[in-house]
Amino acid sequence: METFSREELSRIKLFQFVDLESIKGILDACTLRSLTAGEVLITAGQQNRTVYFLLEGHVRIHLTSLQSEPTASLGPGESVGEMSVIDHQPASAFVVAAEPVRLLAMDEELLWSLVHSSHATACNLLIGLSARLRHADAVLSESFEMEEDGRHYGTVDALTGLHNRFWMETVLERQVQRSIKGGLPLSLIMIDIDNFKSFNDHYGRAYGDHVLYSVAHTLSDHLRPTEIIARCGDDEFLVILPEVAIGTAKDISERLHRGVMDAIPVTPDGSSIPHPTISIGLVELKAEQMGKELFAEAERALTRAKSGGRNRISE
Repeated sequence: METFSREELSRIKLFQFVDLESIKGILDACTLRSLTAGEVLITAGQQNRTVYFLLEGHVRIHLTSLQSEPTASLGPGESVGEMSVIDHQPASAFVVAAEPVRLLAMDEELLWSLVHSSHATACNLLIGLSARLRHADAVLSESFEMEEDGRHYGTVDALTGLHNRFWMETVLERQVQRSIKGGLPLSLIMIDIDNFKSFNDHYGRAYGDHVLYSVAHTLSDHLRPTEIIARCGDDEFLVILPEVAIGTAKDISERLHRGVMDAIPVTPDGSSIPHPTISIGLVELKAEQMGKELFAEAERALTRAKSGGRNRISE
């Protein structure tokens, strides 16, 4: 920790209410980076696996090109790169040094080690992502307020970091058309957290949000790159399985069910409580079905699982 001061670290929002000594090993594994004015840190459309924390200086955020007007300016204490690290998608914006800048660089593995070891860090990350997404939504709303396709709602769910229902509906229609044209199978898995409202009322909203985040990432961790997941409701998730028939989809459903049941998240106060069970509805695309029809059929399969006693898989 010789290359950056405790005062600089204490200004970083991700580290608020975090005992810096308790994460010293992680901090020591980070690297320090300097940029000159005008130097590009992150390029839109390219992969990024590092979160950068600003220690000194400011960076500009450009959405469409380096020549476009900046949509934000970030200074000491702020961070960039979280979204592309979390969702493994190409960066959505350019990040450019507005002046000489010093940065603390933390790679993906270190970030997740930090999140898993510090509850306060996990909460700070969620708060920061929510604020970042609200800003992005405001920018999009201002830029495209006359459009009717809903793009101003964004495509990522702020709480879980998964893609949201708007994104899911667009991708589902494309996958359905691709399956129809290619004569390929397509299956859907719809997942609901059982009795989540009662669970939320009993343990409190903060823990409920923590469980949603835990379930979302447990599901994501048990999926392969070609298996697409999104949050499609308050406590519902949808998994799109291109080129997967119903038999294999059932195996995947059982894998997801076991993964969630075996996971025990830790609450913000440090205690651990098994999270509630999940119900799963499972369907395969039929001839001449559209995305909305397939989605509705998945909802009916999920309803059968819940009415059959919950904590089960139903076709």
